[in-house]
Parts: sequence; structure tokens; C-alpha cells
Amino acid sequence: MFEAKLTQGSLLKKILDAIKDLVPSANWECSSTGISVQAMDSSHVSLVSISLSSEGFDPFRCDRNIILGMETASLSKILKCASNDDSITVRAEESTDTVSFIFESPNQERVCDYNMKLLDIDSEHLGIPEQEY
Repeated sequence: MFEAKLTQGSLLKKILDAIKDLVPSANWECSSTGISVQAMDSSHVSLVSISLSSEGFDPFRCDRNIILGMETASLSKILKCASNDDSITVRAEESTDTVSFIFESPNQERVCDYNMKLLDIDSEHLGIPEQEY
């Protein structure tokens, strides 16, 4: 099972807003260390590489490495339903082909639950050399 709760849901919304027009779909690779995304645009010019550490989530649970293939436009539409101060919980069972997004208001008077079907996306993990700026 995979479950990650982001108290500041606006962070995930901003990440998706930044990449939704560039990358049509991406594999979200979830492991015990966090969530990582690596995807290229359709013309293979731009590379998006995102790493979200498990320390940024409370709680974070990943029993086994899992890959969540999702369309970024669909995910962005779902995240638009969340308010900026909502917490966002992402949950996926190992044996299902769906992922759940749960939005909770700070005072917990409003809870929304959305399910999205996962995609099987062919992609290869690229080695990106470390750069100092």
C-alpha cells in the first residue's frame, strides 16, 4: 500500500500547474524514500525531473515500490477541486489500477475523495548528472 499526506496541498497543485502543458503523462515512482517523476515532452526537447522526499509528507507509507502512471492534465483537473489550504492525501493499493486523492479542509468540515484510473506508460529512467550552480 502507498499513502502520502501533504499538509500544504497547494505545493502539489503548483507542481502540476508547472508541468501539465509540458508533459502529457508521467510515471510517479513511489518508494520508501519519497516520490520521483521523470518525463520528457512529446518532442523530446525538455526533461522534467521532480523529487519529493518522504520527510515532506505526514504520514508517508510505501510498503513496496509502486509506479503510478497518470495523465498530468487529468490530475491537474482533479487538484483544482482542492482549496489552497486543503491537505491532500494520495493513496494506492498494490492490487488495483486506480489511485485515490483525498482533500481535507483544515477544520475537517469538508472532505472530498476522487479516484483516477492509472495508465501503463512506457518510459525509461534517464541518468541526470549532478550540476553545481
